[in-house]
Amino acid sequence: MGVTLVWRTDVHLSDRSPQSRTDDWRETILGKLRQIGEIAKEVKAEAVIDGGDFFDLKSPSRNSHSLVRAVADLHAEYPCPVYANIGNHDCIYGDYSYLDQQPLGVLYSTGVFRRLYDEYEAVFGSPGTKLRPRVRVVGIPYHGTKYDMDRFKNIKKGDEDYLVVAAHVLASPKGGQMFENEDIVKYADLAGLDPDVWLFGHWHKDQGITEIAPGKQVVNLGSLSRGALIQDDLDRKPACVVLSFEASGVSIERRDLNVLPAAEVFDLDGRVRTEARTAAMDFFVESIKETLASNTQTSLLDIIRGLPDIPEEVREQAILYLEQAQ
Repeated sequence: MGVTLVWRTDVHLSDRSPQSRTDDWRETILGKLRQIGEIAKEVKAEAVIDGGDFFDLKSPSRNSHSLVRAVADLHAEYPCPVYANIGNHDCIYGDYSYLDQQPLGVLYSTGVFRRLYDEYEAVFGSPGTKLRPRVRVVGIPYHGTKYDMDRFKNIKKGDEDYLVVAAHVLASPKGGQMFENEDIVKYADLAGLDPDVWLFGHWHKDQGITEIAPGKQVVNLGSLSRGALIQDDLDRKPACVVLSFEASGVSIERRDLNVLPAAEVFDLDGRVRTEARTAAMDFFVESIKETLASNTQTSLLDIIRGLPDIPEEVREQAILYLEQAQ
């Protein structure tokens, strides 16, 4: 019998399609959400846990009423409630003090989603029973680029049999920082803490399911959506996870969603153009560095004008930026 939950994260629903996509993004994402509802029915889930970044555009005015209504109608067909964390895309400035102004705030206040962050927790099952162990789920929302590790360390196990944390922060086996700007939680730093299962959102890369200590696991499968023309997005299989809690332990099952091949939804020709522009710009920047290092007498404007092998549109754009800066 046990307790069964379904995990998803980083839906990034929007009325508009990303520049790299050729399909109807809104309908594609809604289709994935329907699939998760069917999986929840199949496994008789008690809840779906959403890891944050349900919406893509932070500005409330850029998410239509019809989009929010479609979310409400779709989730009315779910067999269980949805408990949702808060991601950086869910609120303007990535600041959840603005939550009341956001579409996610509407979903909370109307009961379409239940809150799962800070003091808002979810508890399932009963303590001390063999058939239905007690499972407690705690949410850590996105809270800036420098993470407060006390939020992690202060989550302590009580009378529950299993403690689960859903966190909208970057995490990986190596840890460190992303572009020397945002923290990345290191798996090893979590191994000695109380939670039995860590569910991570925010990083779209699929880093799999990892045992970090005996009986302790990390789920870090990346985003439900594929919006960017990078190799990870082209090859990645969006998935949700079924978590089953029994007296004997926890089982975690990955469920890949049915999605169209990349060639049918991505502007692959656009990717080639993007890569060509990026390569040209990289070459352009390196050329400027080399020229500046060897010639301190010539103005930057003249250097840009005289650089060889630079596409004319790159040169013109650089000159425009320089003139504006001056």
